[in-house]
Amino acid sequence: MNKPNKTAAFAISSLALAALAACGGGGSGNSSSSTSANGTGATTPPPTAAIALLAPAGPSAGAFTPTGNVIADSIAYANSMRLQLGLKAFNPSATNSSGSPITDVTTAAANHALYMYDNNYVGHYETSGLPGYTGYAPSDRVTAAHYVMSQSTNSVGEIAAGIGGAFTSSTQAVDGLFDAPFHRAIFLFDTTNVGFGQGPTNTDSAKFSTLVGDFTDYVQNTPDNILVAYPYNGQTNVKPSWVANESPNPVAAYNNGSLEGTTVGYPVTLSAAGNGAFSNIVFTITDAAGNAVPCIETDNTNNTEATRLAMCVPNSPLANNTVYKVAVTGSLTNTSIPQATAFSVSWSFTTGTPSTAANKQIIPGRTTIPTILN
Repeated sequence: MNKPNKTAAFAISSLALAALAACGGGGSGNSSSSTSANGTGATTPPPTAAIALLAPAGPSAGAFTPTGNVIADSIAYANSMRLQLGLKAFNPSATNSSGSPITDVTTAAANHALYMYDNNYVGHYETSGLPGYTGYAPSDRVTAAHYVMSQSTNSVGEIAAGIGGAFTSSTQAVDGLFDAPFHRAIFLFDTTNVGFGQGPTNTDSAKFSTLVGDFTDYVQNTPDNILVAYPYNGQTNVKPSWVANESPNPVAAYNNGSLEGTTVGYPVTLSAAGNGAFSNIVFTITDAAGNAVPCIETDNTNNTEATRLAMCVPNSPLANNTVYKVAVTGSLTNTSIPQATAFSVSWSFTTGTPSTAANKQIIPGRTTIPTILN
């Protein structure tokens, strides 16, 4: 059992992501370009379609005002991020396309949040016989809650957060999860339904307050040739820094893990759709003066957890109120792009300040939660 601590702790269900990756679109295509494009909802691009960035809709598309309710605000936050990026919001209906209530997914998430609270643990796998056990893996718990998937896959993407003591706001946990690049990827993949669950109210700093999100019913809406960048093109008030306490940790391999638990620059991510896989990825981040920003690059070629994901985490915090340019080159394969196809994309964003950047950054510190590598 993991010892409690007072810092936020995160873990990711890589097994669920690997299962989701088996459900991509069909067709064929081959191209390369450095342009941006609007997502059309088609999964199979024309043979000449360019590999491009999804054009974001911007902050007005996803504006929301927190209510103070952790569950309602976590869902609203997730939808806000997706809408700003130009992605579809999660299904607003009470049931999925098979008629199964989305509240069953919420029940599964709440059950696991209670299990984590009861056992002062953060992770994705439960042990039979321990208090609150409802199923070993996320998909087991969703099934135990009587949810019937609307698609052929029964995979479930899950995110989990544990923070010592009370949440400082209704969005602290979900915001911290979205900041963490491996977890951010689950928010942005093409699942259609989500349920969040929260553990009991907690003020004990030696015990975790817990939040769990379960993502179900994968349907590819983002075309094979479209990539999703975050921070997105033109975004402002981006956090300059991030505390690297995610599990798995994208900075773990750097300098014998010396950056784990420290304050680094805000992670920049590039997500692919369907069965997308990256190779030969090179990130270049520069400030307004053209100075290169050293960053730690991770993708599916050097980390098996990075399914359909490439990222670069700056070694040090970014400067406040500064425009940064990002350029990424590499190759992409996908269901309709069977041959590795070169691409080059670029965009820019502007940082804010720690006091004005949206939502509270999690408290610095190392986590004792073990990495899940399945």
